[in-house]
Amino acid sequence: MITQINIENFKCFSKKVIPVGALNILTGFNAAGKSTALQALLLISQMVSGRRAGISVALNGELVRLGTPGDVLRADGSKEIKIGIETVDQKIQWTLVPSASLNNSLDLKDIHWASPNGKGDLNNISCDTSFYGLTPDEAPHDVFNLADEISDLIFISAVRMGTQDVYPSPSEPSPIQANVGIRGDYAPWWYEQHLDYEIDHKRVHASERALTLRRQLNAWLNQLFPGAEANAQKLPNTDLIQLLFRNSKTDVWRKPANIGYGLTYAFPILVAGLLARPGQLLIIDSPEAHLHPLGQSNMGKFLARVAASGVQVLVETHSDHVLNGARLAVKSKVIESRDVSILFFNRPPQKNGDPEHIIAPSIDEAGNLSDWPVGFFDQAENDLAVLADWG
Repeated sequence: MITQINIENFKCFSKKVIPVGALNILTGFNAAGKSTALQALLLISQMVSGRRAGISVALNGELVRLGTPGDVLRADGSKEIKIGIETVDQKIQWTLVPSASLNNSLDLKDIHWASPNGKGDLNNISCDTSFYGLTPDEAPHDVFNLADEISDLIFISAVRMGTQDVYPSPSEPSPIQANVGIRGDYAPWWYEQHLDYEIDHKRVHASERALTLRRQLNAWLNQLFPGAEANAQKLPNTDLIQLLFRNSKTDVWRKPANIGYGLTYAFPILVAGLLARPGQLLIIDSPEAHLHPLGQSNMGKFLARVAASGVQVLVETHSDHVLNGARLAVKSKVIESRDVSILFFNRPPQKNGDPEHIIAPSIDEAGNLSDWPVGFFDQAENDLAVLADWG
């Protein structure tokens, strides 16, 4: 599991160390760096998942579209970007510079790594051969495992599949486990292919004893949307999947267009969360989208259970309900408080006295937070104070 992300000269970050745990909730002001922190990780994943020789790093690919080197290099004259990831006993750092030959790419200048027993400075590795600059002769096997962990991540963006009549199958012969696609388009295929697959018992909903994906997904779906169920079937002689929902066991099955966006936006998260293997990274932008506050809170509880089962979850959210769902999961012992990382992003400081860029309140076993900085889910109280003439 990744314990730390290190970023230098990438967009708004001059040099930043970002601690991460099993469940990570990134929140804060708009344009404060939440997405940038995740984009650093996604850019590295986009690079290493290419699995090809060469040192070119595409800025515009399947996971992120970041424009040109001028768009990602910090606007202070910096000439190189450094992005590093660490576990308890491993760390890798990639150094990227503007490409000498391609307009919308970076070149991989070098890679540094530290072995489990390594101390002090990271070791330098040449990067003129393999897909991420490491070859079996140059680096320990554990370093490859760490890079593979990054390459197999699942990313679900804030813009997800709409209310389509049919959904595609993945084009890859061996897709990444539980990779529903950044828009969630492949979630119906994963569901249809694994209806009777037994999921990790640690992710079982309390109301449903059966371990099959079908039964567990419907149990969790019912917690988000009381009474709701999902079904998926492959259309004959095609690679297309039809997804259907209903609001109760006695209701008729309906197309997504006749059921609402909430179900289609939550469905890929449930599928990915239930099928992801332990050790995988699951990154979700705005899991609260189109959900009622009750559903948002229960989504926080679901993600906490997924994280407690060994999947590392990183969430960007503006929902206090998602946060509170995670806090309730801590209080009810679904996940340990030490495994939850909450990061509040202020706008980058411009002068002395400005708040710190990133504040990390700790959470205790009862779900209480150690700090409540200005702007941290306090708008409802601020508005009520004005309405009540509290001053």
